[in-house]
Amino acid sequence: MSQENNVQKKSNPKIVVIALAVICVILAASLVGVIAIYQPNGSQAQLAEKDSTISSLQAQIASLEDRLANTANASTYVTQIAYLNQQLLALNDTLTTTNADMLSLEKILQLQTSGTLYDANFVQDANTTTTVWNNQLDYAGYIVVQATASANTTYAEVIYSYGETNFDYNQTLGTSGTALFPVLPGTVVVKIGNTNQTATNSITATATYIY
Repeated sequence: MSQENNVQKKSNPKIVVIALAVICVILAASLVGVIAIYQPNGSQAQLAEKDSTISSLQAQIASLEDRLANTANASTYVTQIAYLNQQLLALNDTLTTTNADMLSLEKILQLQTSGTLYDANFVQDANTTTTVWNNQLDYAGYIVVQATASANTTYAEVIYSYGETNFDYNQTLGTSGTALFPVLPGTVVVKIGNTNQTATNSITATATYIY
């Protein structure tokens, strides 16, 4: 009897191996189950995070679009800038013109501007007067008459009116001479003539207006 009990108490190696194999299968199945449970959860977490990021970006884009919609069209600013640049250019041109006018007026005040009223030669009969200028002068100044002539009695004359006052100046030039006459704004007449001559008078003359 004792021998039979001893035999019954001994473990069968084949059963142990089978048991271990079953345990391994169960553990493997359990591991697969764990992987199946946790792996999707991780992916879902990542997807949830990405969805959250996308939602955040979409919100930012919507905000920017809203700001852009509420901002005046950029072309309006471009038009305004172009208009202001045009105005600035016009003002610069006006300033340039004004400065030029000021310089011109300063020259006029200082009698540093001049113009030619007459520059030619002619022949006049004896005891004759020839008008070489009869027109408007805008500024106070003086007229210089220079002439060479064949008659020694050749003279220059300047006539004009200012207000109710008439002015009439004359000065002998002879066969070669220069005469200077002050003038005021208005119509001015410049004449060159000769007196007490029996022959024609050949004259080369210039009349210069300095103002």
